[in-house]
Amino acid sequence: MTTLDFSIKLGANPNNLFSLITNYKNLPRFLPDQLKNVDILEEDGNRVISEETLVFSSLIKKTIIQKTEHKILGENNLESKILSGPAKNSKINVLLEKDGDGTLITVTIQLELDFKTKIFSPIIKKWYKSMLTGIFYKMNTEIINSEN
Repeated sequence: MTTLDFSIKLGANPNNLFSLITNYKNLPRFLPDQLKNVDILEEDGNRVISEETLVFSSLIKKTIIQKTEHKILGENNLESKILSGPAKNSKINVLLEKDGDGTLITVTIQLELDFKTKIFSPIIKKWYKSMLTGIFYKMNTEIINSEN
């Protein structure tokens, strides 16, 4: 298992950001080149199972379809566990906390990769951080622009 931790400060309100983050079906519009599609397979209160189509295009172009279980653990705290695909059993925790006039987003990823994929671990870690950071910045911009 590999762990990746990072934080990012944004100007938008944590509740507004969390609302966009948990609108899974609309996530591809924030990163259309990498996150091609999200289908909701099951929804039960604070738990959602989705199927995502991801495209990696670093050294090689690879399309991956994976299932993910998303659970809201508390106020502005989301845990996602990958149920299928090369990163099966990986967990992503996203916590949004009020920070002055904005939000501190803390992300912890416990990355589990299958044997064939482990060699690409550094690339995949970089990709996850880049993808999530890109989504958060675009969400922040959308919220800030809608408030003005």
